[in-house]
Amino acid sequence: MTIDDAKAHIDEYGYAVLKEALTPDQANALRNRSAELIAAERATSGEHVYLDGCAQRVWNLVNKGRIYEEMIQLPQILALQEYLLGDNCILSSFTVNFIGPGAPAGRLHIDFPLGSFPQPPPPIPLCANTIYVLDDFSPENGATHIVPGSYKRGYAPDPEKEYDDVIQLDVRKGDIVVFHGATWHGSGANHTEQDRMILLGFFCRSFMKPQQDQFKLARPEVVARATPTLKRLMGFESQSGMRT
Repeated sequence: MTIDDAKAHIDEYGYAVLKEALTPDQANALRNRSAELIAAERATSGEHVYLDGCAQRVWNLVNKGRIYEEMIQLPQILALQEYLLGDNCILSSFTVNFIGPGAPAGRLHIDFPLGSFPQPPPPIPLCANTIYVLDDFSPENGATHIVPGSYKRGYAPDPEKEYDDVIQLDVRKGDIVVFHGATWHGSGANHTEQDRMILLGFFCRSFMKPQQDQFKLARPEVVARATPTLKRLMGFESQSGMRT
């Protein structure tokens, strides 16, 4: 899928799949490093464990390995995020999302902070998400549920209601999915004995408060080697004067 095709697919359905956007070496390196972080953080704190202990998030990935710094700047990702959110969009958060065996399904939702907005939400996209697929998705292992075109409806899903137009993403390790933040989505239940792991690169418009303030959290060594693009994503252009 070309970038133009991906833009058109997002316009129509609220999401696009970039097949084989990661090389096998990149996907393997990301999964291995992410598995290390999951094990280390669960052993020390476990504060970001959820879904009955079967799921886990690892936050603030820009500080946790150069490979994450590289991945958040992939040109094809930025082209789609900037298409949705403007050339000066910023990184709201970058996390590992781990769905282990026995994890129940998550509820359909729209992304932060749209769920807390007065309804209907603003007509322009304010945030958008990126799924870096590190394990093949299947109906059995909790493949992400999504409702195509739902961002156009102008309201959030009712978490207690079942919808008949939900699909599960059919993607493979190394694919990347970009979707409008108002597209209804949620994780599926993992009925297998295998883990399912993704990264979530979440972006927002530059005037918005991010989920995590990269500008304040970034380690000095990360800032010192950051490209102009990474500095912009961390908020150095939208929070000028606060840090040199």
